[in-house]
This record gives sequence, structure tokens and C-alpha cells, in this order.
Amino acid sequence: MPSSSQRYPRMLSRRSFVAASIAATGAGAAAVLPAQHQGQFYPGARAENVDLSGFTRSQGNAVLRATFASFEQEALTITYEDRTWNASLADLGMAIDYESMLDQAWALGRDAGLTGRYAVLLDQAEDRNIPLILTRKAEVLDAYLADLAVEIAVPARDARLVRRGSEIQILADQTGSKLDIDQARADIQAAVQHPTPSEIALGTLDIPPDVTSSDLEGAKEDAVVLVSDPVVIELDEMSWELTSNDLTAALMIPKDGDAKLDTSTFTPILTNFADEARREPTNAVLGWDGGLYVVEDDQNGRETDIAELEELIAAAAATDDRTVEMPMKAIKAEVREDNLDTLGIDEIIAEGSSSFAGSSEARAENVRVASGHISNTLIAPDAQFSFNRNLGPISLDMGYVEGKIISGDWTANDLGGGVCQVSTTVFRAALRAGFKFEEWNPHSWRLAFYEADGSPPGMDAAIYQPNEAEEKTWEADLKFTNPLDSWLLLQMVVDGETATAQLCGAPLDYSVEIDPPKVSAPIKPPRKPVEKVNPKLRRGERKKVQNAAPGYKVELTRRILRDGQEIDSGVFPSHYEPQPEVWEVGPR
Repeated sequence: MPSSSQRYPRMLSRRSFVAASIAATGAGAAAVLPAQHQGQFYPGARAENVDLSGFTRSQGNAVLRATFASFEQEALTITYEDRTWNASLADLGMAIDYESMLDQAWALGRDAGLTGRYAVLLDQAEDRNIPLILTRKAEVLDAYLADLAVEIAVPARDARLVRRGSEIQILADQTGSKLDIDQARADIQAAVQHPTPSEIALGTLDIPPDVTSSDLEGAKEDAVVLVSDPVVIELDEMSWELTSNDLTAALMIPKDGDAKLDTSTFTPILTNFADEARREPTNAVLGWDGGLYVVEDDQNGRETDIAELEELIAAAAATDDRTVEMPMKAIKAEVREDNLDTLGIDEIIAEGSSSFAGSSEARAENVRVASGHISNTLIAPDAQFSFNRNLGPISLDMGYVEGKIISGDWTANDLGGGVCQVSTTVFRAALRAGFKFEEWNPHSWRLAFYEADGSPPGMDAAIYQPNEAEEKTWEADLKFTNPLDSWLLLQMVVDGETATAQLCGAPLDYSVEIDPPKVSAPIKPPRKPVEKVNPKLRRGERKKVQNAAPGYKVELTRRILRDGQEIDSGVFPSHYEPQPEVWEVGPR
């Protein structure tokens, strides 16, 4: 055996051997070795223990991806108690950096100098293994852990007092738990250092309750007083009750503190009580006679002072007198005698009129009744006027009587016949004021009533209120929005057999022109008369109730001008259907 002085370090021997080999082969022969491995990984090149020797780069890439594919899809099994989650590398915000691993393995021998390169080529160099390289997105891992934290979280439960029948008992506290995110993150990062599917168990941290059972013992006596009986709230003839269960749910006992009620817990309940107690204010009813005047005074509304009510409840719950008066605040009306000068109503800005001369007594009465109900209507700036809503229900209680209305192909008697005379009159005023209409419905027939005062065809407006719930889709209304900065007052004046609608507001800075209507040639009515059975007639008796009349198509154009220049225009089309001849006949 050679002595220690005769032994050399292994690396030194290899270098000497390689140097001697290079010298022996000569320059020409030495050039053959690199050429043989051109475009290939040098011998000994390994990536996470995968031998890449002799592979091209693309082959090496394919080998690595195939080797680690299952690890990428199932990198880690995470457990907690009896639950399991399987996480891929992507779930954890990680990915294998194949390019970096291939770059480093490719450089083996190519960056080691002549002696090192030939040591590699002659398979005399130390093996070199490139470890697993991962890219990481911390925010993805944090989001994944946050989701896990939600799944396994057990909230702490404070001790609290509960009602069991007639007794108040202490519901014991409970310690909660939450995911130890820092430890989980460290365990995951350690587990994926090598591409072998592995498993980790999640750890948790305790969450102590804020209020323990022992904290409540001293406050139990006071708590019993607070929740022992209901608290009754009274107002006028109305009353409401907060039950013992309501009060118990609001109990709050801070650590080392006294029992009290968290009155904010009552807010949803008290809001319902307040809604029942609320009364909306009523605006003053105004009229116009060269200036505004008050027809009826305004009335204040009222609303509950919920903050004060909560204080009263908390105080009453601590005593034997457990009844409180609901505290109320006044709500002022928007339109009052003391603020008429702020409404901006300075003059009559537009009028519309119509004649109901020749109407039956019932129809004339309905015109007067409807005019009274719609008159003195106030419309706030930007608010929408609805004829039906402001008119109210057409009913016997409101003073209406039966009159003729259009029903399908003939006229019929129905409650409120003649109300359309009033909607037509209001439409004419709003038309002349230049207002835009959200809803307008011309009549289905051209009616002489609406032209009796010399008005052209096309200036009528039909309304209809359903008699039955299933007729809701048949409702016809007249709607427009107040475009002015001022309030509007709609006032109806009935003088003899003429109804006039007056719109009062701030002076307009534009003028309105309505062109003569374009009227089509007459559309012939059906030749065949329409028959309608009237059980009041004798058998075989016939009574003519409607003459045939032609139909027309009418277009009415309105133009709005400012300083002589047209700034807007619109066409109001009416398609008046031809009217058939109608007979009532006795039962057959």
C-alpha cells in the first residue's frame, strides 16, 4: 500500500489525468470530443436527479415535464381532523421553473474552462445535480390559506344569559380556533422542496371568548331584572311590545362589567313599530285667483324618534314601570302658508278648455265631480303628474254616476262616463305648456264632444281605470313631468258647460305653436251592423243605439320656439277607428 505521502486528492488526480489526456490526444483529436456532444447535455448533467446526459434541450425539457407531471397536479395532501384537501402546485401559487433548471444543467462543462470541459466529456468530472427550482406567487398561496382558514374556523362563543322557561340561565362560553397561517405557510413551502407528493396536517390557534361564564355570575341578578317582563310602547290608541325574548337577545355584559341592553339590537323591530306610527304630512291645498291663496291649511306629519325611544326602553327595563310613551317628532309639509313665496308659482302659464254642452245629466255630473277631484293638484319640480293617481278612484263613494263610455265596438253605460272630458281638458293645457308626455292615449273613436268648442281633432286624451284586478294591464293614463324649477298648480274651473284647466307656475322662457292637424281621408265603417243582446228588450225587439261613422288618421304637430327659433317639435298621432252601426236586440 502506498504511503500517505504518495496519495493525492482525488480532484488533483483527475485534473492531472485530464491534462495528460489532452496532451496525449493532441489538438486535432481533442476537437472531436466537444463535437460529439454538440447540441446535447454533457455527461453527468442531472436535474432533480433526472439524468439528462446525451439529450437535446427539447428532449430534456420533455423528460422533465413527463417526470414531474403527477407532482404538479397532486403536489400536496393537506389534512385537518377528518377533512382532506388535495392541492396542485398551481393551487399553491407555485410552478416548476423548467427553463432555469435546463439552463443550469446545460451550462455544466460549458462554463468550466478547457480542463473542466474535458473532464466532463471524458466522464471524469464530479456529477452535478440541479435542484428543483420553483416560481412562487405569495398572493395565491395566501388566498388559498385564507379559504382554508374560513373552512376550519370555529368562532369563539361568549357566555350569555338565556331564558329557559321562566328562568334565566348562563349559556357556557366556548373557546374558538383559527388556522395557524404562518405555520401552514412554512409547512407547505418545506413540503414542496422535492417533487414527491407529501402530506401536512394543519395546526390551529385558540381564540378565547371575551366573556366567560364566571364573568356573568356577578351580573346575573341585574340581567334578570332587565329581561324579566316585556316593555310596552304606547301611542294614542296603539301599543307595541318588546318581549322578554327580545330583551334577552339584546343583553350585553362586558367582561367585569354590569349587565345592560344593546339597544341597537332593537332597531329593526322599532323601525317596524315606527312605520305603523308614522303619519305623512299634508300639503296645503292652494288655489289661484290672480295670486296664490290657501284653500285648506297644511297638516304636520309625525315620525318616531327612534334614538330617544331606545333610551327610554333601556331605562324602563331597569325598573318596575315597564311602559313608555313613543316619542314623536313633527314632519313639516312641503307646501305651507308660510312658504308660498318659495314655490315659484307666479302666473297662469297655460290653459286648456273643452265644452260638454249636449252631455247627458249623468255625464255632465261626472265632468263636474272629476274636475273637483283633480283641481288644486300640486306638482313639485321634476315630479310626475298622473291623472289617475291624482284623480283617485272612480267610485260611487267619490260621487260618480253611471254614464256612457267606449267599450269595444260600441258605447256602454259604466261608472264615471265623462271623466275623459276632464283628462282631455288637462291634456290641452299641458300640450300648450310644451310639456312632454310619458303616457298619452287618444280615444279609439273621433268624438264630437271634443270638437264642440271648435277644437281640432287629435286634441283628446282617454283614461281608463280597471274595475277588476285582472284588468290592470288595460289601464290608460295621462302622465307628464313638471320640467320647471317651480312648482305647478293645476286648477280646474267649470263655468256652465265649459271646463277649463289652468296650469300655474313660473313664466315660460319659450312659446308654443300647434299647427293645424293633418287629417286623412275618411275610413269607411263596416257595412255589417253590430248587434248586442239587451235582456231588458222584448223578444224580437230591435233598438238602434249607434250610427255608423268613418274613421280617420290625424297627426297634430307641436313646435316649441325660443326667441323665434324652433328648439323642439313633436307629432301627436291619433288613429280613430271607424264606428259600426250598433243595434240592441231582445233575447232570441
